[in-house]
Amino acid sequence: MSNTQMPTSNARTTGRSYRGMTPEQRTAQRRESFLEAGLNLFGNEGFHGATVRKICKEAGLTDRYFYESYSSMEELLIEVYERCLQGILQRLQASLTDIPSESFPEDLIRTLLTDFFKEMEDPRVAKVCMFEAEGVSDHMHGMYNDYIRRFVMILMGASRAYVKAWPLSDEETEVLGNAIVGGIIQATRNWAVNDYHLSRESMVNGIMILFKGTQILLDRSSGD
Repeated sequence: MSNTQMPTSNARTTGRSYRGMTPEQRTAQRRESFLEAGLNLFGNEGFHGATVRKICKEAGLTDRYFYESYSSMEELLIEVYERCLQGILQRLQASLTDIPSESFPEDLIRTLLTDFFKEMEDPRVAKVCMFEAEGVSDHMHGMYNDYIRRFVMILMGASRAYVKAWPLSDEETEVLGNAIVGGIIQATRNWAVNDYHLSRESMVNGIMILFKGTQILLDRSSGD
């Protein structure tokens, strides 16, 4: 089967408990199996290399159960993509909450970058997040842009604490944030496609130079 959209059955699974699980619990378990299979296949072969047949084989289920949960392969990709990125965002948000308020801004940004690159060390997650959303559909492109915006907000929020008197307008801050996040994304892509040839520490230190250089320039600007 191809990864094109197929008719879906809306019939609900009904009946009594089986092996101690309700029909709803069994449906949720199968959905989880498809999500894990999707991460494995999209994260190794890519979206365009995956098919419903391959997904079902990886999950150990039939296509009947696939269409019980998903109307198309794109719908599965969307859910896998959202799960990966939500996990990263939640980890970054937790770091913002857990770091003591008296910590130096550099420590905050270094922690955020370290957490980000830890997540990207799973090559499946890196492939899904960094490559597989491109060229699939306008909807996926919109999701990608939305997550970029959210990453920009987190990083620029931390960066404001880095500079004594923030001299940029909101519009200028948005441009700067997109430039920094774009650099991080490109560095991450190169890291992943080169089989993680650099250590995580080297990745963090390299990006920190970008933040430190930005800090120096903005401090000078605010002092003018």
